[in-house]
Amino acid sequence: MSFHNAPIGRNLHNCNDGSQDSSGPTPTLSIVIRARNEAQSLKLVFEALEAQRCSFSWEVIVVDNESEDPTLQICESFGARIISLSRDEFSYGRGLNIGIGQSTAEFVLILSAHALPVGSHFLESCIDPFSDPDVAAVRCLSTQDGAKLRNWYSPRDIRYESLEDQRTAESGRLWTKDYPAATCCVIRRSVWETIPFDEQLEAVEDKFWASKVLSCGSKIRCCGEAVYHRLDRPTKRDLRRKEGRELRELHRVSGYIPLTWSHFALSVGKSLILAPSAAVRSLAETLVKNLSLVLVPRRARSPRHRGSLARFDREH
Repeated sequence: MSFHNAPIGRNLHNCNDGSQDSSGPTPTLSIVIRARNEAQSLKLVFEALEAQRCSFSWEVIVVDNESEDPTLQICESFGARIISLSRDEFSYGRGLNIGIGQSTAEFVLILSAHALPVGSHFLESCIDPFSDPDVAAVRCLSTQDGAKLRNWYSPRDIRYESLEDQRTAESGRLWTKDYPAATCCVIRRSVWETIPFDEQLEAVEDKFWASKVLSCGSKIRCCGEAVYHRLDRPTKRDLRRKEGRELRELHRVSGYIPLTWSHFALSVGKSLILAPSAAVRSLAETLVKNLSLVLVPRRARSPRHRGSLARFDREH
């Protein structure tokens, strides 16, 4: 299924003329967003969605977790459908299952309230890989993926020849970095109907969902054309808590142990031994940096240099 040659369509909720289009055809894409007190970032996300140039129609479903800020008002102003989920009932998997269960489209974009789609053809790009019937899900790329950006000039597929190959690939923890994240990914709804998200997991529900899908022989496409930017700025404490939840679930499900007591003791001992040299190295780096700054006025009085960049850098 390819949409590139189709005419530009309208968003089922917010049309170009600002009216509501509730009598149109069944949408091709449902966008499911889990939110709690995300008014500020949600407004930007909705504006980015409104800027999309799509060859298909789409809908937005927000699963709200008892927001106390203007989140609901923002959702209503952009025509999103709101489903309430109490904090006592909430789990990451349950939020996804409830939202997807209320969707009507063939494909579902799972989007965090702080994941900002980049570019006006984002939705087109993340739907296009489903022209391959073996693709069960699409992983989108974050601008914060750093060095990985260099390797995303072409799409990549994740698929295993056997369950043994998959078990080998999923040993340890690194495999979770490659699988789709519920921050921003697209899934085929018919696959979800057979394999819903685990509502009991405290974290990594998206990773284990992908693992189950791959074990059935399906394919996951890593799509570098569909890029998003994270609007949130988690603190170090937030990141530690998130990592702790993920590691606990990895251990509960797979028995993965991130660090043994013997390696812990070895790490502490090594740190104690290297602490003095690290302090000296830090002092030397600070002296060199500050010396170069304090000498700027003096060096600025010297004649300007001309020539190649390499020569210029060597002489300075």
